[in-house]
This record gives sequence, C-alpha cells and structure tokens, in this order.
Amino acid sequence: MADKRISRAPSTPMLELGLKYEPEYRGEVKQHWNVTFAHQKKISVYGKRIMARVIDQIRDNDYQLRDFYQLHISSIIEGTDIDADTAYSKIKGALYELADMKWEFESIDRKEWYFRHLLDTTKEQRVGYKDGIITILLNPQLAPYLVKAAHYSKFPLHGYMNLKSWYSMRFFEILAAWQDKGRWEVPVEEYRQYMDCWHEYDKRGQVKKGKDGEPLLKYPNTKLLIDNTMKEPEKELAGTDYEFTFTPIYETTRPTRGRKKIIRFRFDLKKGPTLKDIPESWLENSATGSIIQRLREWKVTDANIVKYAPILKQEGALELLRAWDLKNRSNRHIDDKLRYCNAAFVRAGKQALEDAKQAKLEAKKEAAEAHLIVQQALNL
Repeated sequence: MADKRISRAPSTPMLELGLKYEPEYRGEVKQHWNVTFAHQKKISVYGKRIMARVIDQIRDNDYQLRDFYQLHISSIIEGTDIDADTAYSKIKGALYELADMKWEFESIDRKEWYFRHLLDTTKEQRVGYKDGIITILLNPQLAPYLVKAAHYSKFPLHGYMNLKSWYSMRFFEILAAWQDKGRWEVPVEEYRQYMDCWHEYDKRGQVKKGKDGEPLLKYPNTKLLIDNTMKEPEKELAGTDYEFTFTPIYETTRPTRGRKKIIRFRFDLKKGPTLKDIPESWLENSATGSIIQRLREWKVTDANIVKYAPILKQEGALELLRAWDLKNRSNRHIDDKLRYCNAAFVRAGKQALEDAKQAKLEAKKEAAEAHLIVQQALNL
C-alpha cells in the first residue's frame, strides 16, 4: 500500500518559535466594545490570560497588528502554584482552545451576524510553544477591533490575571466597560449569551433540542444560572474595583398564574461610577479650576487628571507643577511635555494610592492590636 503521508519540501523553512523580541506590557487591555460584548465560548482561564497578555502589547500608536505576538509562560502562570509539567499541559490545552475559537458579532437589531476566527494558522510563522515562549498570530481581520478602535472598553490587568474562574473574568471585562455608569443591567437572555449559557449547538451550528422540542440551554433554570455563573465572580471580585451587588428584576405583570418571572439582572458596582470627564464643578471652582488649567498647559491629559487628581489632592498637584517649573528654568528643559509630565503625574498618583492603601492597612492593624489589648485587659 502506498505511503500517503505528506512530507514537507526541504526548501520550505520552518520558522523557530524562540523569542524574537522582548514583550512590553502597559498593564491594560483596550479593545473594541464589540469584542467585550461578543458571544464568546467558555474556555480555560489560561486561554483568557494569554489573550489578555497579547492585547496588552497593542499600543495606541500602532496602525496594524504585529506579524506575531510572543510572551513568556511565566507571565501566564505567575501567582499560581503549578509546576513546569502542569504548566506545559495547561498552555498546550489553551492554545488548542484558542486555535478553534471564533468570536461571534451581532448587530443591535439582530438582523445580521458573523464570526471571525481568533487566530491565524495559515502563515509560515507558527502558533505554538517552545522553550517557555508562547507565539500567537492574530487573525488580521480582527485588526479594526483591536487597533485604533473608535469605541472601546478597557480594563486593568492588575487583579484580572489571578482570577481562577472564566465567569469572573467575563464579569471583570464587562463591569469595567460599565464603570462610568456604576451599574450593568441586562436581560436574562442576553446575559446567557455573554456567559456562554445560551442555546447548545451541534457541529453544523444548528440548535440542539430536547425531547419536548424546546432548545437545550446550559443551566436552563434561572436559579441554576445564578448559582453557577455569579457565585464565583461575587467571591473573587470582592474587595476589588469591580465588587458588585446583584438584584433580580421581575416582570411587572404575568398573563397566567404563578410566581413572577425574573426578566433582567442588575449588577451595581459597590465603588460607584468612575468619572471619565472632568466635572464642571472642578472647573468652576477657582482653586481646582486654575490647577486643572495649568496641568493642561503641561499637557497632562484629562483622563489622567480625572483618575489621579482626587488622590493627589491640590497639594500634590501643586508640588508637581512647581517641580516642572523649576526643571524648565534649569538646563534640564522639558522638551516633550506630553510624555514627561503624564508619566510623572501617573507615577505620583500611583504612589499616593499605594501610600493610602498602606496607611489603611496600618490603621486596621493598630485597631486590631488595640482591640486585643482591651480584650486581654477585660480577661484579667
């Protein structure tokens, strides 16, 4: 019998999967709104982490996707206690998932839908793993959703990478998109689609049906849906910027007898809405208004002012402005205000946040010690 195995022509080189560049991360995933709210299939947390690290490498000044993206396996398993052998199998499984993954997009009126494969496995450069380096080739047709996206959502990687549940990761992404509103309200049917608990499909994309002829659903009972998709996120997101409270919304009228049906879910962020624009009250105040004007003259962006001015307070902002004035009068003139001043402002803001967090921990510790002393005194 003839050997039908296909051999590779020796003239066709196999590009190695070793590290070709050193990955740089900004610590934030920024993607088109339609990607955040695409109907994504549930995959392993390792697959989600890989994609987060890839998208994190896309810069605001990029005009196209890279030919390929690379990352160290350590950036995917940090914060876990898995060994090297287990890590290898986890990453291999995640790459299998990503190679088969499609993102489904649907128009608002639901009259049009289409899907795109996530990875590109048609190129000579390979999707794969070698010597601790993961190589990913994104489908170039996804570029409009990842590069120069006009309507985007973003979320920080801090906290996201250590989540252990796919549902928690989806909550993290979606709640970040609604952070400026402080809440996410969604019909039960749409929620099911975002959480991959909608209709089950066969290999031909046809809806599977049960013996009663009704479409099969994952967690068909609303209580099961709530218990299996919200409990882990509620626990894992506690104490973060995306800690939430859940409220079921019932139908107001019911055509037949029986308990009213839950038709919508509402998730309120405990932290409340996050500002995106500088409030008019800040600008109208004579003290804060003048500081904002000076910060803008130094090219500090409104987004950074909104985010870090409340923690830096007037004193911190004025201290930075004085430092920049002095530096500009010296022989170390600030040539690139946009880059230099924003970096300094963000650095000072993050340090102030860390200092406030540390002070809170120390105050908590002191209160606990004082409580212990009181208890010991009472027991004497």
